[in-house]
Amino acid sequence: MQESLISVLLPVFNAEKFIKDCIDSILAQTYSNFELIIIDDCSNDSSVDIIRSYTDKRIKLILKPINTGYTESLNQGLAIAHGLFIARMDADDISMPNRFELQVNFLRKNSSVAICGTDANILGANFKFNFPESYEAIKINLLFGSSLIHPTIMGRGDILKKYGYDSSLEPAEDYDLFTRVALDHPLINLSERLLNYRVHNNQTSNMRSAIQKDRMRLSMCRMFQVFKYDTEVYKREIIMNAIMPYRSIDTKELHLVLNWYQLLLKVGCNNFYELHSLGKALNRKKYNFLKFYVENPKLRIDFGTIILWKKIFIISPRWFFSYLKVRFKNRVI
Repeated sequence: MQESLISVLLPVFNAEKFIKDCIDSILAQTYSNFELIIIDDCSNDSSVDIIRSYTDKRIKLILKPINTGYTESLNQGLAIAHGLFIARMDADDISMPNRFELQVNFLRKNSSVAICGTDANILGANFKFNFPESYEAIKINLLFGSSLIHPTIMGRGDILKKYGYDSSLEPAEDYDLFTRVALDHPLINLSERLLNYRVHNNQTSNMRSAIQKDRMRLSMCRMFQVFKYDTEVYKREIIMNAIMPYRSIDTKELHLVLNWYQLLLKVGCNNFYELHSLGKALNRKKYNFLKFYVENPKLRIDFGTIILWKKIFIISPRWFFSYLKVRFKNRVI
């Protein structure tokens, strides 16, 4: 079978410390039919000089005349990509040699899958992603946040070009893309760790975490739109705070939110979610909502802590005692 072209999108801004290792890992891929589209966003270090030192004809360097941001770089790359498949890469990460080969093989064998991510090794921090692998589990996990590691993904070119990135939601543009695509097409994660993912202080996600949460909330709300509930009773501003709380509420809104979560299991979701997993996920969402107001008493307008603890116990006695133990350990109730 003839090898299909992959377009690799690599946005760069002041990445002189890592860009060589990144490019070398792409050029070392066992799957060799790709174009590496590097979009430099007006770097003022030696990144461009390092990139220009390569003579491989598969490298296409785009120099933006003005700095317009990471997401605009991705959309510019999408616009000129020629590949049947499009892969993502970040300038501070390293791909395993067989990454493209495994992802292309999977996408060829599974024609309904739009995007294929992978697991990753973490460099510079002690944590694991633990993202789910199946489409059903990914949909459930998208109720909480991103479920694919953005620089590991490979997707079908026509689908990624159709959906694109929303630059107004940067730095949560990846989560937004995943929620939009997931409503129409399967997303999958391979279990193999096919990327070395670097964590450092200059990362976009670390520098703009508060903004990222605000913009994630907009996309998260989309994953609840499959439910048929009364939007006049449960207004958008209520739901936005219910799924990722951030502001003051009173007793009336507290009960309204808890009733809304109960209602979701009854009104149905057109079989979009698997019901058993959905039930557990909605309990976890309620628990996280209640925990937020336990830990932020200044945002409770007219109710105290006791009602929150009672509600947590009703959801899960095990979660109640586990959380209570943590609060006692930290001498905070």
